Amino acid sequence: MNEKPLIIGIDPGNTSAVAALNLNGETEFLISRKEFSHHKIIRTIVENGYPLVIAADREEIPSTVDKIASSLGAKKFTPENDLSRKRKDKLGKGDNSHEKDAYASALHAYKSLSKQIRKINSRAETDSEKLDVARKHLLKT
Repeated sequence: MNEKPLIIGIDPGNTSAVAALNLNGETEFLISRKEFSHHKIIRTIVENGYPLVIAADREEIPSTVDKIASSLGAKKFTPENDLSRKRKDKLGKGDNSHEKDAYASALHAYKSLSKQIRKINSRAETDSEKLDVARKHLLKT
């Protein structure tokens, strides 16, 4: 597994989308596909990095997102309230609404966890070191 720590946003459905941000808030990938199976989503994620957090845009985590996060041992993140279309449009980027929703989920999680992420970035330089620090401080809760 690639050791680059990632914040992942997933928008599940007939057409699913996955967005990944690194710990600097930069986009690592943003992809959507029809019939994007759990297996293919997981493979896409692990080929690109290590998922610290898997986020959704709904207060109640969708079962697909829950299963993927559990499979990967990632921290699950949901907003206090469902992200509104207006908020997702403001935060999101992408070629379609699925990508915008996935990206908005990842970015909202990144912003919400910014204090912990700054701590990780200040204590480590390499991806491997950041992953070790994150495992101790971010994933323990």
